Amino acid sequence: NNAVRRYLVQVLNAQIAALAKCQDESGLWHTLLDDPHSYLEASATAGFAYGILKAVRKRYVGRHYAQVAEKAIRGIVKHISPEGELLQTSFGTGMGHDLDFYRHIPLTSMPYGQAMAMLCLTEYLRNYF
Repeated sequence: NNAVRRYLVQVLNAQIAALAKCQDESGLWHTLLDDPHSYLEASATAGFAYGILKAVRKRYVGRHYAQVAEKAIRGIVKHISPEGELLQTSFGTGMGHDLDFYRHIPLTSMPYGQAMAMLCLTEYLRNYF
């Protein structure tokens, strides 16, 4: 349905525009997007960058958003260990009762972080090589 598709593309554009506004200078996003005092989290950043790059490739959003994803990738690669693990990844995140719960989740490497990094970097390669 074209109306549904148009609506979903509008929502996607709005979400990416909002993400661009709260991206940290490092390229990563904070675990609580609107709280610059919460820690920077690499797996969510990889997921966002993957989605943005794919949306650019599929022409759902403007090409200018590729800069947001590229900045994220520069931040992500700084958190890949010599062993190839994506560090700065939240340990499993259950449902919390307040924002402090999310601020204190330990950081480590997690399989889902590796998967997000692989998706993101693969989409980057698909777009640029």
